[in-house]
Amino acid sequence: MRQLTIREAVETDAAPLVRVRIDAWRTAYAGMIPPAYLDELDATAAPSRLAEYLRELPRGRHYLVAERDDRVVGFAIAGYERPSVESVRGERTGIGEVHALYVHPDAWFTGTGAALLDAATRRLAESGFHTLTLWVLERNEQARRFYERQGWQPDGATDELRFGGTVLTELRYARPVRQVTPLPRARSAAV
Repeated sequence: MRQLTIREAVETDAAPLVRVRIDAWRTAYAGMIPPAYLDELDATAAPSRLAEYLRELPRGRHYLVAERDDRVVGFAIAGYERPSVESVRGERTGIGEVHALYVHPDAWFTGTGAALLDAATRRLAESGFHTLTLWVLERNEQARRFYERQGWQPDGATDELRFGGTVLTELRYARPVRQVTPLPRARSAAV
């Protein structure tokens, strides 16, 4: 059985993280996001910007990497909830968000996504958030089923994303922190 390790990202992860994101987007969002947009995703353009971001990761932000056999196969980003009316006014919402969760298509259905989501939610719980949220495309049935199996439920909030002339609806999913049991930070699991 191959070992899966979940760890904090470092700047040398930038190129494989960009590759995972592009390959995951092109596979998961085929038929949802216009092909021209997906075709324009460029794995050579973003690694230097991502490496700089990882070097100066904002306080309260977690960028987690899933690694199997010394290969980056997925990542999750978690931290404060994206700007809302309350946060713009400066009120503390107590809401944490899983901003991104992507797994390379070669590693789908291996437990990698569940391990990343678990690690991200634990980091948020350890940071003191009382509610956790994430956003998922309404048309992404596979991702919605995955999150629902992990205990997340839509809370009624929606948003729109635009890709060229295509408008896609996002649904917000939520779960209370009381469903999360904190574990030690270092985590490695055979899956």
